[in-house]
Amino acid sequence: MTEEGKSGKRIVAILLALVLAAGLIAWLGAAQLEKNNRSRQQSEGEVPSAKVLNEGVLYEAAAGDPGIVIARDVASGKELWRTELGSITAAPVITVDEGMVYVQIAGTPWMKLDRATGEPIE
Repeated sequence: MTEEGKSGKRIVAILLALVLAAGLIAWLGAAQLEKNNRSRQQSEGEVPSAKVLNEGVLYEAAAGDPGIVIARDVASGKELWRTELGSITAAPVITVDEGMVYVQIAGTPWMKLDRATGEPIE
């Protein structure tokens, strides 16, 4: 192998290592920002929550002890139903589809709730 071929491969290897290092630094920075944001929210008393507006109803899942899901009519502001989920410390995820509300907390399996009543569905 010629010196030029070895030199070119070294340059490619060095550039690849630099790109990987930059990606790792960016990932660690993003993780630290997320951690700081979570700490700030908790110190300021903000409750991690998720909201979805669907067909005039606002569905909100909030962390806490107990964690809750609330369905509220947007036009009147009236609470339609409320379901307690147990103690939740992580921010929930919520989606609405046809007759169900789906809630997920920190990687747990999705919990299904009846859209009209908030009752859990097995």
